Amino acid sequence: MKTTIKNTLIGLLTFAAIITVNFANATTTEEVLPSAELKVVAHLDNQPVFQLSLNNTQYAKFLVVVKDETGAIVYQETVSGVNIKRKYQLNTEELGATGLSFEIVGKSNEKPVVFTVESNVTINEETLIVKK
Repeated sequence: MKTTIKNTLIGLLTFAAIITVNFANATTTEEVLPSAELKVVAHLDNQPVFQLSLNNTQYAKFLVVVKDETGAIVYQETVSGVNIKRKYQLNTEELGATGLSFEIVGKSNEKPVVFTVESNVTINEETLIVKK
């Protein structure tokens, strides 16, 4: 009788330990795409400089892909860290009058954050950034 109770107690403790480990792993490995912001911070040599800010509170890796309006990849990099800020200057004269999109993808299978950039040239050049 004592061995049955002892074996049952060991089984319950093992089960509780396994469940606790699984819940701990589930909460620490989930990667939530942080709030992202893209803005024009300057113009150098008549070209816009974009600043991308990822406001993540835990260390994470993200893929940043810049595409033209045809979907061709213009630039791509992997960034990692906490509260990431990156600046990008792309030669818009070389790209022509095409629009750009910035896609930020987390390392897990999540929906990417996409910003589209369009330039309207009149007397003044305006750069619009739209978060989708």
